[in-house]
Amino acid sequence: MAYITQLKHLIQNELIPDVEEHIDDIFESIASQKDATVEERAQLEDMQALRDEYKELLTELNSGDIDEEEAEQLYTELTSMREGEGDEEDDLYDDEEDEDEDDYDEFDLEDEDNQY
Repeated sequence: MAYITQLKHLIQNELIPDVEEHIDDIFESIASQKDATVEERAQLEDMQALRDEYKELLTELNSGDIDEEEAEQLYTELTSMREGEGDEEDDLYDDEEDEDEDDYDEFDLEDEDNQY
């Protein structure tokens, strides 16, 4: 029952509140602009669907439809996704910066040779 309890806690106290906060932020953005962009509408629909999925998962947990092994898998997957959210931007910039720097160094050397 440990993973079932942890999964319930994660969904109730962290995931659903985070998604609802994000939904509220989108609504505030729409209200300030008086209209929603296509991107905002899509993002809002995605967040609402995600919230509904979390609530359905919670219902299944409470009714006993999910066993301990499945709860462990879901808990592990959800926590790893949650922990990885902030890392994506850093990885993209680090790799691209290194490649670009090497390319510029090569061009700089060619230009210096042509100057003399």
